Amino acid sequence: MIVLLLPLVAAILVCEHVRDRWGLREAFSEEAATYALVVESDAKATTKCERFETQVIACWDTVAQRWESSEGAVFLYLLRDSTRTMPARGDTVVAQTKIEERYRRMYSAFAAKWEVRACSQVQKAPLQKRLYGRLEAAGLRGDELATTGALTLGYKEDLDPELKRHFQASGAAHVLAVSGLHTGIIYGLLLWLLTFGGRFKPMYENRWGRCAVSMVIIAAMWGYAWLTGMTPSVVRAVVMVTMVEVAHMCYRQALSLNTIAAAAVLILLVRPGDLWSVSFQLSFSATAAIVALVSSFRPDDTTVLRKSKILRYILGIIVVSLAAQFGTLPITMYYFGQISNYFLLTNLIVLPLATLLVPCGLLTIVLGGSCAGVWIGKITQGLAWTMNHAAGWIEHLPGSTTTVHIGLAMVAIYYLFFTFFCTFVAEKR
Repeated sequence: MIVLLLPLVAAILVCEHVRDRWGLREAFSEEAATYALVVESDAKATTKCERFETQVIACWDTVAQRWESSEGAVFLYLLRDSTRTMPARGDTVVAQTKIEERYRRMYSAFAAKWEVRACSQVQKAPLQKRLYGRLEAAGLRGDELATTGALTLGYKEDLDPELKRHFQASGAAHVLAVSGLHTGIIYGLLLWLLTFGGRFKPMYENRWGRCAVSMVIIAAMWGYAWLTGMTPSVVRAVVMVTMVEVAHMCYRQALSLNTIAAAAVLILLVRPGDLWSVSFQLSFSATAAIVALVSSFRPDDTTVLRKSKILRYILGIIVVSLAAQFGTLPITMYYFGQISNYFLLTNLIVLPLATLLVPCGLLTIVLGGSCAGVWIGKITQGLAWTMNHAAGWIEHLPGSTTTVHIGLAMVAIYYLFFTFFCTFVAEKR
């Protein structure tokens, strides 16, 4: 079955080449449109403009007359004007402009006319802001508040650019974007609650009971996706969970390459442009690599590991991290030209913290400013503080990153050998 991935990899590479050759862009509209962008850096002066690092959060739909969620980092150039004050970090700028790609997934835009608006005027889901306020009411402050909001709600407007750089350089940037990791934590928590910690499975083992549990999980996961703004990364992860639970209801293998392929096809039928999305390529290549390699690994076969859950947990993180790294390495080098050398150390520290932080953050949101909420908020604050400082510490280690750029030919060769290696491992198993 792994050999069947070759046509998909080839199709992605061909489409990417056609896109680069003929300028086909799916990330943003070819025409000028009205965008809402959050300023993430101080102004940098150029000859006639001020340049800002911004994040697109919404695009105005002229047909439906409403803001639609969008995402992407953009260098925004604003014409210097003595009659009005330039936006500051954290402001939301609304401008009619055309976003153009300058380099691989590096976008820029120029606007002569623009205005600063309140974030609530352009957000598609103001519920996120209200729930974010409940974290503040529980006592969370500063970078810890921003990190918790990003991990639990996908609310990243308050993230400091320096903090994001720490996470990127340490190889933990995937933690800040609500995606497969976060939905996996929520999914595991729901399954644990619905089976009473794994101690009560009679209903789950019954056919109708299993269907009932699966339907509850699917509804809850789509509710979480709506809560976090229905961003593409969350929708992809929830579609994957839905496919897994449908397989459970049909007594099929829950997570396999067929499940991953079905989820990818379903998403591309609805959103064909996602094929050119870096996050789409990263998420599915990582998941496919994990399924292809980790399924062949049996850590419980040795006596030492059978006796130690902690060792099994640590070894599991290492194996999954290596599989995900092998699956996404060429895409990372092609688009970003940077490799995090301490990704294993990062995952050993950050993943357990995220596993604790996400449920604690959600519990803090539920309890709010109550006495119990304040106490849980202190635990959440401590976990977020530890995560932030761990990312900063790893970034400052010697040789934390390596700059490597490769072309499409090298990406194709890498995946060719990787596919045959996975096939060899599967046959040996």
